[in-house]
Amino acid sequence: MKLRLLPCVTSMLPAVATPSEGAFTATSHEYDWVRWLLSSVRARTETLLVGDDDWPSFARHLLPQTIGPVLRRAWLAAHDGDLSRLIALDEHVSARLSPTQSARSLRAGSVLLKSTRHARYQGVLGRLREASGQNLCRGHIVIVWPAVAHFFQLSLTCAVAEYLRLEWDIHSRERRPWTLPAPPHSLTALTRRVMRASD
Repeated sequence: MKLRLLPCVTSMLPAVATPSEGAFTATSHEYDWVRWLLSSVRARTETLLVGDDDWPSFARHLLPQTIGPVLRRAWLAAHDGDLSRLIALDEHVSARLSPTQSARSLRAGSVLLKSTRHARYQGVLGRLREASGQNLCRGHIVIVWPAVAHFFQLSLTCAVAEYLRLEWDIHSRERRPWTLPAPPHSLTALTRRVMRASD
């Protein structure tokens, strides 16, 4: 299956910035390396958490109730170097996802852990990988990605936006013409919603 990628949409914003419509710029070259971080997941994942749901359903339910809060908390735990919080969040996600969603999430998390294993001085990301290898945590994508994003010095806003981009790319890869989701469920609007939400 040939995978077409849309340009990356994030800009390097402060760690806890709330994005505006103008904060995300479509670029074809400046942030290619961010797309590269998740390229293995895109290439090896048939379906992620959007699954059989439509995008608006994901945006209304799974994202605000589970995925958004976990992404924020996991990034902050990685920022603090707190492996125990990451493991607790991983358990929380396991309890909130269906078996099918959980299997997809774990598959994507495993692919991302493997694709980033050769980076040096990984800190909490390396310890998360070790914990996963020792079956101390399962390694859901919404835990692994924030740890990877923080390791590569992506802000929380960028981490959330790129997770949503990943979901959209995988969900929409068979769509023609190749487009971004429209408001009120655009990537920018959903990123803003996740960043403004309170746990």
